[in-house]
Amino acid sequence: MAFSKLSLINDALTHLGANRIVSLADGSTESAVMNQIYDGVLDSVMRAYPWNCLINRTQLVASTTTPAYQFDYQYPLPTDPYCIRVLEMEETRSDDIWKIEGRNLLTDASTCKIKYVGRPSDMGNIDGLLAAAVSARLAADASYTLVQSNALMQSMWALFQGKMEEARIVDNVESSRDYWVNTKLEEVRSGFSTSGVRYGKAWW
Repeated sequence: MAFSKLSLINDALTHLGANRIVSLADGSTESAVMNQIYDGVLDSVMRAYPWNCLINRTQLVASTTTPAYQFDYQYPLPTDPYCIRVLEMEETRSDDIWKIEGRNLLTDASTCKIKYVGRPSDMGNIDGLLAAAVSARLAADASYTLVQSNALMQSMWALFQGKMEEARIVDNVESSRDYWVNTKLEEVRSGFSTSGVRYGKAWW
């Protein structure tokens, strides 16, 4: 099924028992409220987990402006699709470190390839379970404004949490795990075992 901003909003309104809208600019209270919160809700849900359907990989181009200190290079984050969250940088040396500051990735690495969560230009091809989670979060955020019911608001937040959990579980089984298990907490924190094995990152 192809999703759209309008379909996600109408699914949220259905959860609330509110009037559905025919367009995003129909002048109704429902469209005004949903348009106001939509972008923030979308980014919040998409930043919350490394959704497989939103993963992008790219090589960044270094800025001509370098950081004032600590790091050697500064790389502007992607805008197409717009980077919501950087998940990892391909490390070319064992001591490479990186940090996000504003809309830049700072590092000492002279080349920078990243995996990131990107905001889609349209919602047509997102996963169905992620779409359901977005609609549930829209309903939760708009519930009191549109219906003035604390009980309904609590119910919508519970619905959202359930939809998120379902989506995360299914998303997780569609890829191999990005980490190795180690029972020594200090080794996991350092990123290396005493035998020199490097540990990756867990994303849940």
